Amino acid sequence: MPKKIQIAIKEDVDFLDKLLVKTSGSLKKDRIKTLILIKKGKYVFYSSIAKKLGRTEKTVRGWAQEYLKSGISEMLSVRSGGNNTKKISEKMANAIEQKLNDPKTTITSYVELLKILEKELNESVNYGALYAHCKRKHQSKLKVARKSHYKKDENAEAFFKKTLKTNLKSVELFLIKITLNL
Repeated sequence: MPKKIQIAIKEDVDFLDKLLVKTSGSLKKDRIKTLILIKKGKYVFYSSIAKKLGRTEKTVRGWAQEYLKSGISEMLSVRSGGNNTKKISEKMANAIEQKLNDPKTTITSYVELLKILEKELNESVNYGALYAHCKRKHQSKLKVARKSHYKKDENAEAFFKKTLKTNLKSVELFLIKITLNL
């Protein structure tokens, strides 16, 4: 059986309605709507409020508990986000930029870039962090041509290229003649 709501809201409905109009952000608005619905007494269970707002019952119950502990001001403060610290130092970021923008570089993979940076700077960094940094900041694509087949005949390739050029020239001349006759 769902949990019944047993909370007394101190603020009156008019104050909550005005606060709802002034507030921006869907998360804060849903928190205020929760208080309004509880205050009006239309809903007896957390699950019914959660269904009305499109949230989970646990979320709505958590908001109500936050209101009971700290009041409306703490309930409306959104504390999302985590400890997102930079994994790549400024020194390493500058070295990456220098390596990727150097036209004479022979780097063919991110693993190779990672090893070079670790050797030069004596700093270790996660491969995923390096890859994400290179893609996000420098839009890099370290691509290497595929290896040739071991049975590939170089003479046949040269002959194909020569005949292709002559065939293209003859087609070009043919098209010119046709356009002149029109």
